[in-house]
Amino acid sequence: MNKEVVKVILWEENQKDFLKKFYDLQFTPRVGEEVYLKKERWKVTRVEHDLEISEINVYMELIKKAKQEKSSHS
Repeated sequence: MNKEVVKVILWEENQKDFLKKFYDLQFTPRVGEEVYLKKERWKVTRVEHDLEISEINVYMELIKKAKQEKSSHS
């Protein structure tokens, strides 16, 4: 059984900053799904498949920790 390697590249949505590159993932995160990366939680905002070069670009935004800050002041 021959399995092709697909490049999955994770990007930060607003700045288009490169976060990390993975190979041969069992599944690709879906839009709206949360991903834990670099000790922070991210929400997937967009997924682009480029079939010609076997590449998937996953765009994410950082989930703000505003709730924790508010609860510590009360």
